Amino acid sequence: MWWSSGWGQGGEYVAGTLAEAGLDVVGVELVGGECPYWACVPSKMMTRAGNLLAEAGRIPALAGEAVVTPDRTRVAGRIRDEATDDWNDQVAADRFTAKGGRLVRGTGRLAGPRRVTVGDRTFEARRGVVPATGARPRIPAVPGLEGTPYWTDRDAMAAKELPASMVVLGGGAIGVELAEVFARFTCAVTVIEGRAGPAAVAGGARRSRPPWEPSAEPHRGRVEGVTVPRR
Repeated sequence: MWWSSGWGQGGEYVAGTLAEAGLDVVGVELVGGECPYWACVPSKMMTRAGNLLAEAGRIPALAGEAVVTPDRTRVAGRIRDEATDDWNDQVAADRFTAKGGRLVRGTGRLAGPRRVTVGDRTFEARRGVVPATGARPRIPAVPGLEGTPYWTDRDAMAAKELPASMVVLGGGAIGVELAEVFARFTCAVTVIEGRAGPAAVAGGARRSRPPWEPSAEPHRGRVEGVTVPRR
């Protein structure tokens, strides 16, 4: 038996591949993890919608007159209905069990060598355990933040309506992506990034990026509604 604790894209792939190979595999928690429900997939739907709004804004200079009214509820509805099934992982769960795996709902905890507990149940793996627990947003120790309502990226992805303005703490890939999209939906956004240097915003790593991913450069004044304070 192999035990996969955590169900991000890596955990789902490993568990599904081992199950298809004929091994006895038990998995725990939500199937699919961050990418299909709160990051990669819904964010690209948001980015596509924001890009359309930006492109429409160029029509007066190039081709005539057009009036476009941003409507966040359209995007939120597509994310809910088409991408996440209202944040229900049943399709992914069925895909795993169809490969021969067993799914256990709950929180898995390591209880010894090759031993995992879920509630009052204990599972002992004959071959090994695959920890694939993923990550959670780190809430910074900002004075006053604890008593103030705030969003994480999960709340932002699921939001049906946007505030008039917001502050994004962190210029990583998700923060920059959200800032760009929300600005194009008429939300005034300020991105605050603690690290210095041109690589600080947009992930911190210099890498080739697909054309659908946002870059740091638009947030240096080229996207209306986004502010990146200078040091």
